Amino acid sequence: MLKSTVMTLARKTGILRRLNWHLRRLNYRRRVNVNGVPIRIPTILGISSEVTEVWMIELLAKLLRQRRGAFVDVGVNVGQTLIKVKALDSQRRYIGFEPNPVCVFYVKELIRENAFQGCTVFPIGLYTQDAVLSLDLFSETPTDSSASVVSGYRPTARVASKMFVPVFRFDTIADLLDVDSVALLKIDVEGAELEVVTSLASLIRAHRPTVLLEVLPAYSDDNVSRKARQTQLERIFADAHYAVFRVAKTPDDRYAGLRRVDGFGIHSDLSQCDYVMVPNEHREGLSDVLP
Repeated sequence: MLKSTVMTLARKTGILRRLNWHLRRLNYRRRVNVNGVPIRIPTILGISSEVTEVWMIELLAKLLRQRRGAFVDVGVNVGQTLIKVKALDSQRRYIGFEPNPVCVFYVKELIRENAFQGCTVFPIGLYTQDAVLSLDLFSETPTDSSASVVSGYRPTARVASKMFVPVFRFDTIADLLDVDSVALLKIDVEGAELEVVTSLASLIRAHRPTVLLEVLPAYSDDNVSRKARQTQLERIFADAHYAVFRVAKTPDDRYAGLRRVDGFGIHSDLSQCDYVMVPNEHREGLSDVLP
């Protein structure tokens, strides 16, 4: 009886594996609604975008109403934020930076499929030097959203694969942006926040954008490296006269407002990793966003 059950499970597992293998090679399109706007989501060789971080839709809706100017997205991945921005404000200029060539290919197809206007995607990362770095991927997915160019950022995690990617100082390519103003800057770069913010110092000084920033937790005081990097980030924004707010969320991932904080702190809660950095001179104009 046991042998028969095992054989049946083995056959079913084999069938499922073969089916999954074939499904990953299918190319198709599906339609989703974001903010009431139909968005066509391509699936290409198993690669697809999803409407994640639902809380960001309401927050972006509030922030986009406050200021005109481009939206700069550092860490595009497969266009999760691009979809939200275009669903909320189809005419908003969008400028993205993404070093993973697989993600860049997919996002360009996403843009083409939806005829998104005013989009520029740079196939590079931003950093404090012009170089080629190793991008560590921690899953078998070639668009792994947890991939990092910071060596050893996840010391206990197995590196599934690596790819070499180009990174540049922002000032090296700044003239290519061709924008009059930048209203919003989103940074989600899996540990390289310090290098990206440092690289973007001239843009932050010139445009004073509101910054959406993910900072993964340090977990404990023993994580000296992460704690030190967070302290440097706090100092940069303090010196630039920015106020720090943590995004509050409901248990079902809805937006629940902003909470003023002195810094990123030591914690282990992955739901508390998203921040909005607001220039002091713009805080009054964000009265419907801030507590």
